[in-house]
Amino acid sequence: MDMLFQETGRAGRDGRLSHCHLLFDSTTFYKIRSLSHSDGIDEYAMSKFLNQIFSSGNTMGCICSFPKESTSRKFDIKEEVLLTVLTQLEIGEEQYLHLLPQFSVTCTLYFHKTSPQLLADKDILLRSILNKSEMKDGSYVFEVPRVANDMRITMNEVFDRLQKLKFSGELSYELKDPAYCYMILKRPDDLNALSANLTKWLSEVENSKIRKLDAMFALAYYAVKGCKKTDGCSGSEHTPCIQKRIIDYFSKKEGTPDDDYCTPLRKSSTFLQSDIKVFLQSNSFAKFTPRAVARIMHGISSPAFPAATWAKNHFWGRYMEVDFPVVIEAAKAELVKFVGKGE
Repeated sequence: MDMLFQETGRAGRDGRLSHCHLLFDSTTFYKIRSLSHSDGIDEYAMSKFLNQIFSSGNTMGCICSFPKESTSRKFDIKEEVLLTVLTQLEIGEEQYLHLLPQFSVTCTLYFHKTSPQLLADKDILLRSILNKSEMKDGSYVFEVPRVANDMRITMNEVFDRLQKLKFSGELSYELKDPAYCYMILKRPDDLNALSANLTKWLSEVENSKIRKLDAMFALAYYAVKGCKKTDGCSGSEHTPCIQKRIIDYFSKKEGTPDDDYCTPLRKSSTFLQSDIKVFLQSNSFAKFTPRAVARIMHGISSPAFPAATWAKNHFWGRYMEVDFPVVIEAAKAELVKFVGKGE
């Protein structure tokens, strides 16, 4: 496959005539369009995430952090989307945060020569570490940001000092829990409004991706099945009509509705709601959001509901050809009934 792309990239460089072949497969379109919904966040999840970021325990001007993997799983939000939200909080209209380099924030310390107490008497950093550590199997486990805040130094300075002690043979250490780190510069006046705005912004980004994909599908569909071959196209040669539609696309003003982008996605399904009902009843042990249910019905893996576990489910990917928002609305309706019955 890589060789195919390489050859395509080199085509025409030698001055000879080359041809570009458009491979049109609606199944691939369904899958790619479905995956375009994998970055979305519900406002409820966004609100919970922002509450964690700006929790009362996170002091302004101090180093704050949260582990990437467990937080991603907790809110069912991909790690890169968590970072996107943090970045927007730093560079948006109002700067709420200052992002710091990512670090593994849980440190396990092992002492090899001098006793920890004797070393701590001579080293103020080690004294702080011992005060803020938890003993586990003879080792000291501590959160690096807590020590850095206590000492009023950066996490890099904590690691630099530990590295010097490691080279001296006094101790060794292990790091785990890769985390996003930040400082709070300003607390939002209205967390709910901020949550709604960020959710809307991410939704617009998602919709933009969908519109571009639909435009690509419409172009391919027209070239393969809709072209009347009246403007220079003939046989399998469709360069003129493709070029014209590309020019038309980029000539449109931003925000112009794309009503002509017809896609084969279904807007309804006879058995959708009944299948969601059966799915919820047979998986009552799990806590679902409408988006989580829709992702499973579309065959989209997520942090809380990974494909490794859920792809074996009977309903995985069954409704990939039904428009994602339609599946979300059906899931909302069934979840309301499900919760109302106390199931």
